Amino acid sequence: MSQPEKVTSRSARSLNIELLRILAMLLVVYCHMIIHVDFTNGISRIVLPMYPGWKSAISFTIVQYGQVGVSIFFMISGYFLVKKHFSWRRIFSTWFQMFLYAVLCLVIAFVAKQFLTLPFGTNELLSGSQSLDTVLWSLCPFLYNSYWFIDAYILMLFLSPFINATYAHMSQKQVLALIALLMFIGTWPLFFSRVNYWNNVVYAVLGYAIGAYIQTYRDSLRAISNSALAICTILCTALMLGFNHFVLSGSRWAQRLTWTGQIHQGLQILPICIAFCFFVATCRLPQLRLPHVWSTFLLQVSAGTFGVYLLHENTFGFRFVWGAVAAYLPNISSKSDFILTCLVTGLLTFIVLDIIAMLIDRLLTHPLRKFIINKTKGTK
Repeated sequence: MSQPEKVTSRSARSLNIELLRILAMLLVVYCHMIIHVDFTNGISRIVLPMYPGWKSAISFTIVQYGQVGVSIFFMISGYFLVKKHFSWRRIFSTWFQMFLYAVLCLVIAFVAKQFLTLPFGTNELLSGSQSLDTVLWSLCPFLYNSYWFIDAYILMLFLSPFINATYAHMSQKQVLALIALLMFIGTWPLFFSRVNYWNNVVYAVLGYAIGAYIQTYRDSLRAISNSALAICTILCTALMLGFNHFVLSGSRWAQRLTWTGQIHQGLQILPICIAFCFFVATCRLPQLRLPHVWSTFLLQVSAGTFGVYLLHENTFGFRFVWGAVAAYLPNISSKSDFILTCLVTGLLTFIVLDIIAMLIDRLLTHPLRKFIINKTKGTK
């Protein structure tokens, strides 16, 4: 078998998952786009305002679908890593990519400040005493929790060998009990917010555990029909929408239960359930097989998804990206125009960011990471 055939054969087994990875990042991009772009007035913003009614409830449901994308990323890691050995290089690679993107965005912002009018709030980040915090935020992204998702992802990688040992030594029922316990912790913020043991690390570990379960006990999941997966997805989406409408209504009970503070995250376990349904459905699809050129291209696009996140969720990046998007929005005269504009804008934003991320990784991230790793090996 020739080398191209080997690559195609090897990558074909995971192309479905790579497509799912791209879909996951698209959901994250649409989530942040809805938050930061006011399509009605053609301006960018920091937060999504809360208004009563179904329109606002739908907007927050789209935002919460971003958590579906995040959950998929955690599950993909558990799916592929549950039977692999711990790797310091994997952790370093993830941290180094985050560090490099944070520093690069900082440098670009400082340079742009000399020649351009910066987007909202950017000047304040680069001026006075705030500039020191901004530099530290960029130079120490892990310690400053500059990217909550990447921080949780790295901590999940640290914990992965212990989770893998759990799967190696516990029965299926015990693993299910662990997942159920973590899912219950996800409901804790709904109980008057008196205590909250749910955090980003628990979230990442739960996603990893579910992905590992799908890999380890895939045969037992055949009992779940495709219809059940579809019904679960629809039901969870309906519950998310209903929850958002109730919270945004300003109801006395919504305020008493302190659910207004949960509107951004929503009911945490529902996006996780939807992500599970997406993942299982993807694994059941016939394995996608493409010519070598197209499979390689798809894998490169998929590999750029982390970079897409690091660019548009950077404290400078989101201001530049969504400010530019808002500046070039067309006039919207109808609901159909609004929906079409949202769909096309999110897709184009993802494509542009992914191209930029692929260039940064090819020209900077990968060569520098390889150089550091080789130098480290040479000193041993």
